[in-house]
Amino acid sequence: MTKRKPEGLDEGSVKDRRINFIHINEISIVDKATAAFQNGIPYVKLCIDSTSGASPWIKPTVINATFGPITQSDDIFSINKNKKLIFVTRHLSSVQKVTKLVNSVQNANVRLIDTNIVTKCIIRDVDTDLFIEDIAAELTKQSIAASKIVRFKKKGTSEPIPIVLLEEIGRTNRSDIRIGRLIFKVYKFIEKPKLCYKCLKFGHTQIRCRNDKRCKNCGGAHNECSDVPVKCFRCGQAHDALSKECSFFLIEKEIIKLVRDNDISFNEARKKVNSQTYAQTVREHSSEENSVKSGQEIADLREAVKELSNIVSNLTPKVNDIAKLQEVNRQCVGRIAEIQINLDRQVEENINLKKHIEIQRATIESLQSKIAVLESNFEYNPIPSPIVGDDQRTLADLNQFRVGSGGVISDFG
Repeated sequence: MTKRKPEGLDEGSVKDRRINFIHINEISIVDKATAAFQNGIPYVKLCIDSTSGASPWIKPTVINATFGPITQSDDIFSINKNKKLIFVTRHLSSVQKVTKLVNSVQNANVRLIDTNIVTKCIIRDVDTDLFIEDIAAELTKQSIAASKIVRFKKKGTSEPIPIVLLEEIGRTNRSDIRIGRLIFKVYKFIEKPKLCYKCLKFGHTQIRCRNDKRCKNCGGAHNECSDVPVKCFRCGQAHDALSKECSFFLIEKEIIKLVRDNDISFNEARKKVNSQTYAQTVREHSSEENSVKSGQEIADLREAVKELSNIVSNLTPKVNDIAKLQEVNRQCVGRIAEIQINLDRQVEENINLKKHIEIQRATIESLQSKIAVLESNFEYNPIPSPIVGDDQRTLADLNQFRVGSGGVISDFG
């Protein structure tokens, strides 16, 4: 990498200066809030406490009486678990008045919480001969509100490397930044999860930790336990609590990524990530990575694949038989469909025949009724048939017959 000599400094002065790895700009609370509001931050948070730790104002009635007259109606006060007063506001005037009041009270402290008002980015290829104080001066000339500048160093040494972390107040999406006459490309910085090496919990460091010390191997209240198998007290897997393969560590990484990518609070990101479905997905992902890294499990997987291959080979003839049975079944289904069509046709013909029989039966019954009426209207006396040898009636006898009432022929003899 080509060395970049900072302008305005001779070579001797550069070598003689002591390297600092962190530079924090002394910016007042009001100036920070002003820069935050100007650069797209919708609200700011103030933390009010005292030299003893807790806030001098704890009771709601005292808070209302003290801060009510100098704040806006939509300003919010809350007490955290450490009994510190958190003040959330969208108004610069409220920041000014609250800061002035707290600073006027003995042993009371107020600070601006930087978590949600800074944008962190990485600047690469920044010459190690360029001191971070010079970088800060260059950014100030450009009216860039940099709250902190950090020069990274080689792990385990004090040797600086050409990477700089910049914390800028406000929501900025810079693609590059100018330092002197050089333009550097910037990258979004996604920090690692904060892990306390004392209580082994996420979200804080051991400097601010007030919890009891825990063993990283089992989670017990002691420093080391060589006799107990290593087991994470969070997820129950066979690794210590500091492992980056822990599913809870992966969840914390995703929380930070959501915060940086979507400009949301840690609480909002945690609610999204800690949903049961998402957490289960991360655990499965972690489990898969662990299984891949285990040589014994890889061997077991290969053996299982071999057994499955044998099972598939044995099932192939059965699959062919099933295909044949499916063809027979298809033909049977076709034949059944034809039979069903014929049955439907026969049923229809039977229905028509039944209707025809009913019609014929009705006709016969009608004719029988008519015959009965005719028989009742006519008096019918049959004449004996002539028999050979019997007396034959004469014409005069026949003339004796006449038609009676109802058209019946009567014999007057």
